[in-house]
Amino acid sequence: MELSIAGVGTRLGGRWAVDGVDATPPSGHLTGLLGPNGAGKTTLLRLVAGLLVPDAGAVLVDDSPVHSLGRRARARQIALVEQESSSTVPLSVREVVTLGRIPYRTLWGLDDDGGAVDRALEAAQALELADRSWATLSGGERQRVHIARALAQEPSILLLDEPTNHLDVSAQLSLLAFVRDLAITSVAALHDLNLAAAFCEHVLVLSGGHLVAAGHPADVLTPALIRDVYRVEADVLTHPRSGRPVIAFHEEARPATTLASDTAAPAPASGTATPTPTSDRTPRSTATRAPIAASNQEGR
Repeated sequence: MELSIAGVGTRLGGRWAVDGVDATPPSGHLTGLLGPNGAGKTTLLRLVAGLLVPDAGAVLVDDSPVHSLGRRARARQIALVEQESSSTVPLSVREVVTLGRIPYRTLWGLDDDGGAVDRALEAAQALELADRSWATLSGGERQRVHIARALAQEPSILLLDEPTNHLDVSAQLSLLAFVRDLAITSVAALHDLNLAAAFCEHVLVLSGGHLVAAGHPADVLTPALIRDVYRVEADVLTHPRSGRPVIAFHEEARPATTLASDTAAPAPASGTATPTPTSDRTPRSTATRAPIAASNQEGR
């Protein structure tokens, strides 16, 4: 099932929180959604999930607009694991995961697939937690249960909003390896560039609501892009075992190089592809870059 984000934009509080994003995350792989605070990552995930209606463009699943689908049909195709998802109701882990079966319940409240919850728990490596109280779980265990709940929806597309928050290093690595190995189309908003470089096949970089780069992490996460988007200096090294990029940040930052306008393209770093307008329709070898706007435009 192909996910396509076609010129999507939405206004929040009188400004374009997401503006003209055009991307196609590769099917069956983990895509990292990157960018500083306020870049529009959560808003874009909520647009893709159908929780927000776009003011421009459309989100398509196999060429069908997400917002044309009913809530039950949409929940069977797309699952979202949000940043904060707590409950004060005393629930067991099994009861939490069973919530993912709501889109499949009949008019009498029955679920035709009684084994779906156990399969989801097993896939998330959380079956041994099934009888535990939700309140007793650690942060890493809760994230696995949230993902099990999402998997119980049997989605074709999995969305995760900062899933590694509040997790220790071991839990972060384990969680992202698990999501990567699910082999379903997944998009995860991440703050840690090194985690994105290590586990994602594809990354989308947002700045000020605009898509400014897209492609494989080795092609996208360059010192120039990190300077422009995050306002920090960095060296990009190669991991001695995986061959993946490793980013070493510097303490001091220099001013960004491309802040003047949407038309002044940054000079490409040596050995990288020439920047092109914002579009994510490219293979790994031709990652896209776009100039970074100083602020969103009120008009279009």
